[in-house]
Amino acid sequence: MIVVWGVRVLEVRKGSKTDLTGGRYDVTVTVPDRPDLVDVAVALLGADGRVRTDDDFVFFNNPHGPGVTLTSTTTVAIDLDAVPGDVDRVLVTASTEAQGARFGDASGAVADLTGADALRLDLGGLTTETVVQVVALYRRGTGWRLDAIAQGYAAGLAALAKELGIDVAEDPPAAVPPPVPASAAPPAAPAGSPISFEKVRVSLAKDAPDKTARIDLRKSGGDPGWVLTVGLEWDGRGARYGRDGTVKKFGTGDLDVYFFCRNEITGEYVVISGEHQHRGSLDVWPYVHHDGDSLGPGGNGRPATEQVRMTPTENGDILVNVYQSVDNGAGAIDTFGRPRVAVRYGRAGADGLPGPDADEIIVEVGNGKNSYWATVAHIDVEGGVLTVDGETRYSAFGSERMPGLDTAGNWVRKPADGPVGRSKQRNNGIGLTRYSGTCQPG
Repeated sequence: MIVVWGVRVLEVRKGSKTDLTGGRYDVTVTVPDRPDLVDVAVALLGADGRVRTDDDFVFFNNPHGPGVTLTSTTTVAIDLDAVPGDVDRVLVTASTEAQGARFGDASGAVADLTGADALRLDLGGLTTETVVQVVALYRRGTGWRLDAIAQGYAAGLAALAKELGIDVAEDPPAAVPPPVPASAAPPAAPAGSPISFEKVRVSLAKDAPDKTARIDLRKSGGDPGWVLTVGLEWDGRGARYGRDGTVKKFGTGDLDVYFFCRNEITGEYVVISGEHQHRGSLDVWPYVHHDGDSLGPGGNGRPATEQVRMTPTENGDILVNVYQSVDNGAGAIDTFGRPRVAVRYGRAGADGLPGPDADEIIVEVGNGKNSYWATVAHIDVEGGVLTVDGETRYSAFGSERMPGLDTAGNWVRKPADGPVGRSKQRNNGIGLTRYSGTCQPG
């Protein structure tokens, strides 16, 4: 028995079982010298040791589950009376993967359970592990017991999640994918091909078999009064819609939108965002300017919009990436109220944006998956023709590394030298670790 902040705390040994006398507990993992080193996650497991659905995995991108709520990155609140009857175990884990560290770096790490009982478990003795099964609260007759596991897991968080029955997206194979059949997408327009003056007004639904559309940028004839914008729009959580699909009430919730631009010749990239220091310029490569962070939907009865203006003077690529972090409101992107990518090209109106006669491609986004990152469009400019690939792609499970493009222009879930997302609140408003470099496969 020890005393912590004036409270008598029972130290429990690894592998021990302890009867619990209460119904509400907090479990906190503490690393004395590095308070932000670990992220806590929880899995609600049935009698078969697996989750019932992916929603039973509670982590900072899905912070609420039945009877379980993450109150910080290191603490989970558990209400045993609210845990569904078909859940036998509430497994608490901790991971250092997002910080690029190991538990050997977590000197003095302990797990505290506080509530009607006060228990402490020493998490020492770990070395190369990046994930630990900390404790499990499990049913014992009509009550609950604590299983002091303290077991490191060397294979990583994604591997553990798969063992628990969670659907984890696999990294795409390194092999070059087969060519797309001619019937699946229109052929690329080579430089020097006839200019298409056709008016483009396309909406790509989430379930559309073909998620590709094009705009011929050469139709402007070089008129500087034509403007190209690319942006993400959303109506907010809790948005309400009429039977005709129009918005009756905007919701709430912010998203962080990043535009990843790549030079097809050099392979270099730059990330443009609404952060003041990284908004880009129409006067220097990649000739892109971000209009600034949205403060969320609902203002003046309008959706949230984060967009860039582009000067399409050269071949290149742009990814529209969305970061769903703990700071901006965690959860699947689909929960933010009909998110969509809008690409518009036409003569500028009085506000300097493409006017009502502009070409327009709208891409409806997502499939409800919980991931830190979603790439919601890949836009390619070649030979004066802009091609939009509106397939929604997601980052690797539990990975904070921002998706990007390799030197061949292929989408990469975890570029080797790519930026890593992080808390803006803890880093003076800067959401990535880096904003430019030379893209490599990874």
